[in-house]
Amino acid sequence: MKRHPLVEPFWRSQAHFCAGSLPVDLSPELKAGVAAHVAATIELRKGETLIHTGMPYQHIYLVTGGAFKSVQLGEDGQSQVISFHWPREFMGLGGFSRRSHTTDLVALTTPALVCEFPIHAFDARTTVASPLLALLLEYVSEGLAQAEYDQFMLGSLSATQKISSFFLQTQHKLRRAGMNADVFELPMTREEIGSYLGLTMETVSRLLTHLRVHGVAEVDKKWVRILRADILHAWQVDGDERFLGHRPGPVLGAGHCDFRKDAA
Repeated sequence: MKRHPLVEPFWRSQAHFCAGSLPVDLSPELKAGVAAHVAATIELRKGETLIHTGMPYQHIYLVTGGAFKSVQLGEDGQSQVISFHWPREFMGLGGFSRRSHTTDLVALTTPALVCEFPIHAFDARTTVASPLLALLLEYVSEGLAQAEYDQFMLGSLSATQKISSFFLQTQHKLRRAGMNADVFELPMTREEIGSYLGLTMETVSRLLTHLRVHGVAEVDKKWVRILRADILHAWQVDGDERFLGHRPGPVLGAGHCDFRKDAA
């Protein structure tokens, strides 16, 4: 992990890419004001841990490149993936109430990049910048709502509903980051997806084949092309039982054109 501290004179000479990586909800003026409080940029390699559970709550992080996972450790020592993070997302907000971080934040890609903000700087900004406070509260409330849905998903949804929810949620996050939400690379493994959804790796693999066979998505290793988001929405609500008669689309196999270039 490489940490690159930033000093104040830097801001007087040039703008920093962190401003361009902030959520699009912020005005240009507020982006510039918030970015001026970046303490450092941090570059990680796949598998490196940015934050460990229990560390003091001193910073929050903005993902500017790559992707991360939040991992929670159980009392039995088993770990579970509880969320994935994409560019333009803030991480570490869950530690606000306890003043210590409640999950490990682990890089899924090489490189994975973040901008580090001291929490006291954000506290200072929110006293004079209500739009920023509203944005942070929105992120916290979204996180709570997603956590509640995830608990419901783990206990109540079928496997097909879970994988449909996963891809729809991924599309939503990619769109918010200004990325291609129809053709994308999954930075996480089948095992990590299964940990998040409460499924085995083998079940995840079968579900991806199921999506492919029914023409809902093309899957080529880590690359995915969503073909029928409408079917994903229907399966998310009702499962696939009503749609098993859906005419299968072409199966991706040897000789199929490479669709990864469409992600650019």
